[in-house]
Amino acid sequence: MSYVEDPKVGVYCAPSQLKARQMATITNAETKEHKSAPHRVLALYKFVEPRVPKATLQGLQQELYEECQKRRAKGTLLLAEEGINGTICYPFAEEQDDDRLIGFLQKKFGDGLRIRISHANFNVFPRMKVKIKSEIVTLHQEDCHPTECKGEYVKSEKWNELLKDPDCLVVDTRNEYEVHVGTFRNAINPHTQNFVEFPEWMEQHLVGDKAPKKIAMFCTGGIRCEKATNACRKLVPNDVAVYHLEGGILAYLDEVKPEESMFDGECYVFDQRVAVTYGNRPSAKFTDSCKACRHPLSKEDLESNAYVEGLSCAWCVEKLTEKQKERFESRQRQVQIARERGVEEFFDPDQMKKKRTC
Repeated sequence: MSYVEDPKVGVYCAPSQLKARQMATITNAETKEHKSAPHRVLALYKFVEPRVPKATLQGLQQELYEECQKRRAKGTLLLAEEGINGTICYPFAEEQDDDRLIGFLQKKFGDGLRIRISHANFNVFPRMKVKIKSEIVTLHQEDCHPTECKGEYVKSEKWNELLKDPDCLVVDTRNEYEVHVGTFRNAINPHTQNFVEFPEWMEQHLVGDKAPKKIAMFCTGGIRCEKATNACRKLVPNDVAVYHLEGGILAYLDEVKPEESMFDGECYVFDQRVAVTYGNRPSAKFTDSCKACRHPLSKEDLESNAYVEGLSCAWCVEKLTEKQKERFESRQRQVQIARERGVEEFFDPDQMKKKRTC
C-alpha cells in the first residue's frame, strides 16, 4: 500500500485515512471536557548506536504516532538515524501504577532512554506530531557523535560544587531568550540566538590558551549538552575536564531544594507552560510567549504598547523584517478564523489562559 503525508500532523498514512485525520480537529467543547484532568508531561531523548536504519524511519514514525494517538498524547517527537527526542503530554492519574506509553517507548528504544516526568492540569500541547529529521537536535556538524564521547555527567546534588569552583567555566548552551528567564549563578551566557551558533562561540572562547582547567555545560533537559560537550572535547586539550549537568535544569529544579539552589529565575520550556520553577511546576510570572520571537512574556510585557498578539513584543518589534511581519499576520488571521469556528487546531493563547486557571 502506498502512503501519503498529512502535512498537518507530519505523519504518513493511507489515502483513505487522510481525510479523516484532517477532519479530526479538537473542538473547544471537547477540550473543556478534559482540560482539568491530571496530565503527565514526558520529556525524552536518546542517541542510539547502532543508528536507526533510514529505511525503517517511516514505519517507526507511523507506529509512534498511532501509539500516541491511542494514549491521547500531544506534543512533538523527532526521529532521525541518530535517535529520538521530544516532549509529549497525555492524561495520566498519578495513582496509576503502569504507564503504558513509557513502557512502549522503552521497549522501542531500550532502557537507556532518558526521561523526565513533570505534571500539568491540562494538555500543554495543541496536537501530536512525529517528524523525521536529519538530526534530533540541530547542530549542523556531521562529525558530532555523542555515543562516541561526551562530557562527564554530574548529578544535580554535585552541580553547585562546579558553580563555586573558580577553576571551572560554567556555560549555558541555551538561546538568549531562554537565558533571560533564568540561569545559574556564575554561568556564562554565550548570547546565541540558536544552537547552531554555539560551535562558533566555542571556537572563539575555548580554543588554545583560552581553554580553562574545567568546563561545565548545561541546558534545559540535557540533550543539547550531549552534542555540545562532544564538540567541546574535540576542541580543548585532553587535560581539560568537560562536564555536563545530567538531566539539565529540569532535573536540578526537581531534585535540589530552593534554599540550596544556585539557579536564579525560572526555566523556559517549549510548550504552553512557557516556564517552570521548582518541582517543575508551571510559572506564575510568565503566562505567555511571543509567537514571533518565542520570548517569554510577563504581565508587564503583555501590557506593553509593543505587544501585538501573534505579531510582536518589546523584545522583537524593532528587529522584525517586512517578510516576517507578513508571515506572522497571515498566521494570526488563521488563529482568528479557528476561534470563530470554535476549533482549536493549533496553539490559541486565549484557550491556554482559560486552561491555566483550572
